[in-house]
Amino acid sequence: MTDGLTLGDTLSWPARYLPRKTALVTGLGTARRAWTYAELDAEVNRHANALLSLGIGKGDVVAAFLYNTPAFVFTLLACARIGAVFNPVNYRLAAQELAYILNDGNARALVFEQEVASVTEKAAAQAAGTPLLIYADDGEAPSFATHDLAALAAGQPATAPDVIVHEDDPCILMYTSGTTGRPKGVVHTHRSKLFHNAMMHQAMGLTREDVGLSVAPLNHTAELHTSFLPRLQLGATQVLQRRFDAGEAWQLVEAERVTHFFAAPTMVGMLLNHPDTERRDLSSLRLAEYGGASMAPHLIREWNRKIGAGLVQVYGATEMGPCMSVLYPHEQLSHAGSAGLPSLGHDLVVARLRDDGEPTDPSQPCDPGEVGEVLVRGPCMMRGYLNRPDANTRALAHGWYHTGDLGSLDQDGYLWIRDRIDYMINSGAENVYPREVEDALIEHPAVLEVAVLGEPDATWGQVVGAYVVTRPESSVSPEQLDAFLLQGDRLAAYKRPRRYHFMEALPKTTSGKIQKHMLRVG
Repeated sequence: MTDGLTLGDTLSWPARYLPRKTALVTGLGTARRAWTYAELDAEVNRHANALLSLGIGKGDVVAAFLYNTPAFVFTLLACARIGAVFNPVNYRLAAQELAYILNDGNARALVFEQEVASVTEKAAAQAAGTPLLIYADDGEAPSFATHDLAALAAGQPATAPDVIVHEDDPCILMYTSGTTGRPKGVVHTHRSKLFHNAMMHQAMGLTREDVGLSVAPLNHTAELHTSFLPRLQLGATQVLQRRFDAGEAWQLVEAERVTHFFAAPTMVGMLLNHPDTERRDLSSLRLAEYGGASMAPHLIREWNRKIGAGLVQVYGATEMGPCMSVLYPHEQLSHAGSAGLPSLGHDLVVARLRDDGEPTDPSQPCDPGEVGEVLVRGPCMMRGYLNRPDANTRALAHGWYHTGDLGSLDQDGYLWIRDRIDYMINSGAENVYPREVEDALIEHPAVLEVAVLGEPDATWGQVVGAYVVTRPESSVSPEQLDAFLLQGDRLAAYKRPRRYHFMEALPKTTSGKIQKHMLRVG
């Protein structure tokens, strides 16, 4: 029972009107499993009643330490139906990091699977409270688990639980990806999530005829909230890939006739470089959504040549649900590097930076082309950070979300992200934005990935440092990269890297974002 529409209702419409339509698919070949919308609805109700039987109720936090599995979906929607707060956790976390999230969120329960059982056991020993440890996998549950989710749900009624949930109740606790340090818990309400669904329906042109593939982690806000939940509410078919593998992803696109997926630009690069790109029938794919960074023009051109499906970029932040602006297929090359125009129902301003340490003021907008902080407001804004009143005061000052991103608007209102404020490099009194150096270096044919940041220097205060991953069977020297940057006026001389670090790989979050704080020196 709900008061207004809630996240638990996202399944209600397709279950009622499209009961025999395929809702959820996992696996390939003989391992393939599928649920209709009627079956998924019943399964979610059984899981909701199972959670209630454990004493979990409104406002309780249920953490999910799971890969892209049916159990993730069942638990997410079951929490929504009983008013519990769902907390998806990055499955790559170490025990200490998981324990921090369990303690910070005061988790009542943790749902986990076999692959992360060892980390779960260690984290539980470090947790301040005693969360219920609910096993959600095949086979016998480990001895430290307090309950087996499938066994609990099997004996429960398939009818919806009688719990009144309000649209302004919290429904999601999602921790920031930690690209700049310790994550913060972001709280969203049912209302903000449903508005975000509607916004993504418009932005992606989604319909119930779509078949969506989850290749990015469901525990990340981009996959969960810009792709999976909007499609689910419409009655589209959802295909889960347990963890990203480029070859298997193309196999699933062919087998399930996938029309839509979300991927970070690094994942798009891996998909394009996989030999199955040429061998598989990918004609069903109509739209690929990407975010976390803009796409280099050469990658866009390669995608257009090899795949031909439309590309849509979303610029976002966990705090805003996440989508804040959109760049559509016809704009990908004409506005390459831009983050597009504000998403439906949202306002965006670039405000002048302040020297007094106070939050940026939206009433002081930058002129076109002038760099400042990107501020956004709209109906998808978070309720706030959990347990962080000081952070809330700064992040939500003046009623706008302060992104911490440096950007500028052009004459037509398109947003151009320069970098994080924290990553702006001041070298000899000159400001250098790492993003423009990265965009120039990635054009070199030998460079696969690059991250640029400021490094301490006794003379200049900071100098530009570049962390470079070369393509397989390619090599390049610092001198060659320097010559490339100076050729054709690609980059002003003072912006060139003074230090190059060649690496086998760059540290990333599960969503493909580069973790620059792990590269910092000095």
